[in-house]
Amino acid sequence: MKKILSFILCIALMLCMLASCSSVESPSEDTSSDQASHDESTSYEESSTQDEESSQEPEKQHEYIDISKYTVVIPTECDASTKYAAENLVRLVDDVMDIELSIVTDDIPETELELLVGETNREESKTDTSLAEKQYLLFMENGKIVMKGFGIYIGAACGDFINRYTLVSKNGLDVCNVPKAETALTFEFESEYRNVILMIGDGMGPVHITMAEMNGLDSFVARGFSSIGESVTRSQSVINGDEEYTDSAASGTAMSTGYKTLNKYIGLDKDGNAKRNVRELAYISGAKTAVITTDVITGATPSSFLCHHNSREDTEILQAKINEVIASQTIDYIAGDVGDEFINHTKTALNEISSDGSRFFIMLEEGMIDKASHSKDKNGVIEYVTRFDDVIAYATQFTLCHPDTALIVTADHETGALEQAKKLPKYFYFNSWEHTNADVPLFALGAGTEIFNGVKTENINIGKFCAAAYTSEPFGQQTPVE
Repeated sequence: MKKILSFILCIALMLCMLASCSSVESPSEDTSSDQASHDESTSYEESSTQDEESSQEPEKQHEYIDISKYTVVIPTECDASTKYAAENLVRLVDDVMDIELSIVTDDIPETELELLVGETNREESKTDTSLAEKQYLLFMENGKIVMKGFGIYIGAACGDFINRYTLVSKNGLDVCNVPKAETALTFEFESEYRNVILMIGDGMGPVHITMAEMNGLDSFVARGFSSIGESVTRSQSVINGDEEYTDSAASGTAMSTGYKTLNKYIGLDKDGNAKRNVRELAYISGAKTAVITTDVITGATPSSFLCHHNSREDTEILQAKINEVIASQTIDYIAGDVGDEFINHTKTALNEISSDGSRFFIMLEEGMIDKASHSKDKNGVIEYVTRFDDVIAYATQFTLCHPDTALIVTADHETGALEQAKKLPKYFYFNSWEHTNADVPLFALGAGTEIFNGVKTENINIGKFCAAAYTSEPFGQQTPVE
């Protein structure tokens, strides 16, 4: 019995030794398998940890500020671009967050929490970085946010601060990766434009602008746009040889419908057929629309964006048709004969039609340049070009704060054949009491507007460009202008 027990014990001991040897001598399979399993487990744990850290990243990397406690500061003496950039910043914050910020000039005592727009006297605004076209500065220093830009691009800093570098939270604004260093940034519009602001200076030729600049206007704001070209204004009546020059009805219709037409026609093609205008198209696509003019609302240019009729002279009929548009609620903002309230109507209209991210189309006309030119009233021309320029300055900053918007500034025709004396450059004179077929300036800003840069284009192409924001279908006449 003892022998049997000893034999069994020996066998068990041998088996244990064999098992032990096997685990030591065979690491290639078992150990690698165990290691792979361990690596997988470790990798999963690290990944989970990284995911958790990533999900918590905004809390760690973003710096929360209560923007309602901030004040917007601008220089005591600043240009219109800086002033309107600040105003658009305030409106954007109000629209996005329903928080009303105040704007003050830098002659008031400094506070800790300030949004500095432009060349203020605050120490943080004293920068050394040189800027080129389309560049701006946006950085945080000592609790203050500094916003500056090259020329008109001051608005790019304000717009991008809200659109690119902040996140909306339920209690305020979460600053996301705003640079801490003073580094030049380059502004880019959205790849496609969804909205259009079309501004028409009735009768405004290139010399009208120059005369205003030589008499008090620092520089026409639109000269800072990235695309500058010319528009050909001749009507179908001129092409046919029936008229010497275009009128506002034909030129307005060309820009509103994309069709060349006869003088006096409102919203009709040359054969008298009613053609959909870009404002109507925008409304159908779901966009909000507006028309504002310093002329009467039944004037030829605004009427071209509102209704359809075979004579611009039938004022009562045009008014009745416009009343129908208003009653049908197919337009969101309409105002005529606004005078010096042009800028205030523009601000209100743009705010209303763009609120909550709505798509929009707006036509803004300075109609009095034409009337002053018909009277050879040089002082009147200077006054109205200057007034128009102020509205352009606001629309420019609005566009930079809404980078899915395209802005076009042009004229329906030139009036007066205005010239600048060669030997006396400060002297200007009219050669006519009437319209001319001279090409007019075309300034454009925004996605896609490079098609106008450095080229001379028929005015119907302005209407086609506007329409492309609201449809991919063909718009306007498809046959070339002869």
